[in-house]
Amino acid sequence: MVTITFIISIIALIISILAYRRTGGARELKKTVNSLSSTMESLKDRAGEELKERVEDLTSVTESVRDRTADAIDRLEKGIRGKQEQKRPPEKPRKQESPGAKEE
Repeated sequence: MVTITFIISIIALIISILAYRRTGGARELKKTVNSLSSTMESLKDRAGEELKERVEDLTSVTESVRDRTADAIDRLEKGIRGKQEQKRPPEKPRKQESPGAKEE
């Protein structure tokens, strides 16, 4: 029984080796691996370019929002300061004493 099993396994091994060689063997496998590697590299490059474009778009949007916010705060400040200046009475200028003057 052991001998028959051994002979069948040897025959199966020979058939698998022949099938492997017929499909291209190691050369075909290397060719497939190289093809997949180049495809992955091109996908990485394309994804990297898209990511850079998105970052640039977000940067420009952020700068635009920052400018608009600064303008809005500036207008708000001018509006508040304008109202405060209208409510305050004009201040009288103070007399300045010279540093060498003595009090009498």
